[in-house]
Amino acid sequence: MKAAERGSIGIAMIAALVLVEVVIVVAVLGGGLQHDLTLQRIDTNRAFYAAEAGAAMATREVWMNTDEDGDGTIGSISDDGDSDNNPVVGEASVVVLRTDLAEGVLFVATGRTAHARRRVELRVK
Repeated sequence: MKAAERGSIGIAMIAALVLVEVVIVVAVLGGGLQHDLTLQRIDTNRAFYAAEAGAAMATREVWMNTDEDGDGTIGSISDDGDSDNNPVVGEASVVVLRTDLAEGVLFVATGRTAHARRRVELRVK
């Protein structure tokens, strides 16, 4: 084998290894971005389900006519301005505000996680 052939084979091997390394780096970084997006979607769902559960808790307080969470208002959940004592559903906290309307009651439930917030409104006549 001539020296020129050995040199070109060596250069071809280096180029192939660089190409393989670039493909691996792109795959790893792309997978990390997908993972982050998936975690954000999970946080969004957690916040939504916490808000939904909070609305159900507030509705239960009204049906039972008792202040089960001790915030001083029947039909609201943790409406005391202290976020440290908000109920936690999974990894999301929830606050429900009650507003009496002429045609019924409006519950506004807000679920929060580290990266997401979801709000659910429930009108009851």
